[in-house]
Amino acid sequence: MKLGRLLAFLISFATISLSISAHAQEVYRARLSPMPTTPQTVTEITGEGEVILSLSGNTLSVEGNFSGMSSSATGAHLHNGPPAQPGPVAHTLEIDLSPAGEISAILELTDELVEALRNNELYVQVHSENNPPGELRGWIFLRSHFDNL
Repeated sequence: MKLGRLLAFLISFATISLSISAHAQEVYRARLSPMPTTPQTVTEITGEGEVILSLSGNTLSVEGNFSGMSSSATGAHLHNGPPAQPGPVAHTLEIDLSPAGEISAILELTDELVEALRNNELYVQVHSENNPPGELRGWIFLRSHFDNL
């Protein structure tokens, strides 16, 4: 009889552990840096920043900052595209309309976008008055990747 109770306990523990890990947050990071969109903008763009993104289920929380841009920000987006390749806008992010400020959002991602996030196929791009196509860009990677560098 004791073996049956032990087995029931182990099954319950495994079920609870799987349930907790299924709801664990995944933390991602994007380092924003100047990214020329045309040869003419190579010497014009400036700035830097960092964005921390937390995924819980399909909800993505976005918090970050940027500074040193050549002009005021006009918008920021989450784009869907693999590293070094531009892609379409997936979501609009909230941003301070100045050369330095904060970026934030709480987004509901589709299953396809969650998969793209996990495959390093999403990036953050900040647009500015001087560079409407984009001044800062950073691909999103799992934060543990940066902790090991």
